[in-house]
Amino acid sequence: MTQQPHPAPAAPTPSPAPRRHAGEGWLEHRGDVRVLKVKGDFHEMGRQHGALLADDVRRGPIPYYRETVERIVARSFLGKASPLVWPLVQRALGRRVEQAMPSFVLETVRGLAEGAGMDERELLDGCTMPDSFVWLVGRMMRHGGAGPAVAHRLALELGCTSALAWGDATRDGRMLHARNFDYHGVGCWPETKTVIFHEPDEGLRYASVAAAGVALGGITAMNEAGLTLTVHQHMFTDRSALGGTPIGVVGDRVMREAKNLDDALRILESHRPIGCWTYVIADGHRREALCFEENPERRAPRILGRDDGATTFGYANIYLDEELGATEVNGYGSYWRHNMGRHRRVNALLEERAGELDPQAMGEILGHPGDPACRLRDSIAMVMTVGSVVFRPDDGTLWVGTGVAPTSHGAYLALNLFDPDFRAADGTPGVEVVGEPEAGRRAFEHYRRAYLAYVDEGALDDAARAVDAAREAAPEQALYHFLAGLLAIEGGRPREAEVAFDRALALGHPDVERVASFHLWRGRARDLLGRRREAERDYRTCLGHYADAPVHRAARKGLRRRFTKRKAARMHVDMSLADVITP
Repeated sequence: MTQQPHPAPAAPTPSPAPRRHAGEGWLEHRGDVRVLKVKGDFHEMGRQHGALLADDVRRGPIPYYRETVERIVARSFLGKASPLVWPLVQRALGRRVEQAMPSFVLETVRGLAEGAGMDERELLDGCTMPDSFVWLVGRMMRHGGAGPAVAHRLALELGCTSALAWGDATRDGRMLHARNFDYHGVGCWPETKTVIFHEPDEGLRYASVAAAGVALGGITAMNEAGLTLTVHQHMFTDRSALGGTPIGVVGDRVMREAKNLDDALRILESHRPIGCWTYVIADGHRREALCFEENPERRAPRILGRDDGATTFGYANIYLDEELGATEVNGYGSYWRHNMGRHRRVNALLEERAGELDPQAMGEILGHPGDPACRLRDSIAMVMTVGSVVFRPDDGTLWVGTGVAPTSHGAYLALNLFDPDFRAADGTPGVEVVGEPEAGRRAFEHYRRAYLAYVDEGALDDAARAVDAAREAAPEQALYHFLAGLLAIEGGRPREAEVAFDRALALGHPDVERVASFHLWRGRARDLLGRRREAERDYRTCLGHYADAPVHRAARKGLRRRFTKRKAARMHVDMSLADVITP
């Protein structure tokens, strides 16, 4: 990865658009970042948010996520009956989640709907959808009912990364907390990126790095007491329980109420979650960090830097606690290897650069493209990276990634919680991350466009053309060729698919499991071309490789009967990792 010289370039200071006001709140655009101040009680802060960002709220992640989950899950689980049955399912699950929402959340959503001129029920359904979906998927996993049509979404394509450094690991000894937020909404989240400075009537001031319509600060935030907070989700586990606290709620309380890690720990231990989460909280003044792992049945807190001498900590989406880890299931090998790879990568980078870590270096960790042999293998900067930030909590400075996904590449906007206009102090260093060579950046941008075409627009041909452009820009990347083959299979072009799989096999891959998949899918392409003996040879070669269990099952099935056009038409590609979860 290209390293930036020190000192880093000056912090970007884009000329602001005219400031707009609503009550005591205001909105200012600085480049593509919306800087929003909200002040008052919960209803009023929500109303200001909605009034100042009404258009962005309508096209932001809350409506997007509601519509996306409804479209995918309803059709997958309920088939032709979904238009009638899904609203009943959502209403039943959503109302259960809603019942556990404290009054401050309901008041915030009510104010948001009022300010934006939107239906309050629509916003509430969007807010309850993540936990409803987590519970539903958990039930399906527990009872073995996750069918192929929905399995590609079980991972939710989440892969958040946190990197913390302090003491001897940083240039000046100060605490730094860097975070990539990887989530649905590859288009709409960066397009509506918002830093919200909350000034509640009761409680501490805090800043949340979010998007329009995400009105609470419980996911990625920093408060005036010097605490930072990031949240990680664990999807491949069947532990979930309705009746618990929805995600984002307890984190918001931590930001408003906690002045140190002991306060934060008491707040976290007072709630029971619906799903499986980890909170990573740093104290910039005491220079220590809390890793709080949980599911509805167990909590596993760990404080770093207090007694153990730790000065760095990296976290992905894998439980460190042994008992919680035992509940995780390797249901999708490519996702699991990527999680493990990111966890190892972030901790290795923190260790390698210990002693020289500063905001620029932390941004470079967030922007790391992973193994040069495979852009998608263990990359920290992913196609799902829709929000990036580096916090320096002791003085309230934050650097926010700009541009499209991955937002950890490019210039970061410097802000400060304590400035009346939230501007960074004079002399604040800038952060700008190159990430990878020009050809790699071009290829990844084509890949991002392919993702949007396939996932958001359902435009298979457009996605295929964008992937072709990606592999032309980076012909050494086997997974771009493999992805082109998968899209060609789905699009009914088996000869094109075979050529793409040939190229992937010629290039190889660091993970032998991936090579086995290349053979499986080339065998299927050859089946579609009517060359059964060659197809069987590929299936047998796949079985001779170490592979993920679903891939071996598919190869054995391929030896028993031919892969057909009908089966190809039902497949769905996981664009985030260039694979098919249930082949």
